[in-house]
Amino acid sequence: MLACFDAQLAIFERAEQPDYEVLSESLAYCRDYLDAWHHPREERMLDLLQARSAEKAAAMSALGEQHRDLADTTSHVVGIFNDVAQRGAIRLRENLVRRGRELSTAYLRHLEWEESNLFPLARAVLAPADWETLDGEAALAAVDGRPGDVTARYPALFGAVETTA
Repeated sequence: MLACFDAQLAIFERAEQPDYEVLSESLAYCRDYLDAWHHPREERMLDLLQARSAEKAAAMSALGEQHRDLADTTSHVVGIFNDVAQRGAIRLRENLVRRGRELSTAYLRHLEWEESNLFPLARAVLAPADWETLDGEAALAAVDGRPGDVTARYPALFGAVETTA
């Protein structure tokens, strides 16, 4: 997803016509799926880690701050994107590219941090019952209509992902 988003930003930076649907859906995916659904599930994982090993989980305290920073940056980029889409100002376009790249970089760093820190700790510390709890809670949230079929909710984005894969 980030590669598709970055590719559209590069097109935009060259003052060519990007796929606005891919850009829009990338931002919506970050805001509506990652920020509103996925990140709370990770924070629930951290709650379970704290219950199992507060000392080890303390090293993961940056997770919530990272999620808040990502949500704030996403919200800011969405605002810029909406301004560009409505007014098309060159200054705003440059700002969108710069802030969009900051968002992409922040997500890449976040993913690397999780892969290096959070997920190895979770695999080492959480018990099978914890994973069942997480799976059950995620399934209940899905039934409530929260994440649903993300590929169906963001067809342009996932179409672009399939094309670049």
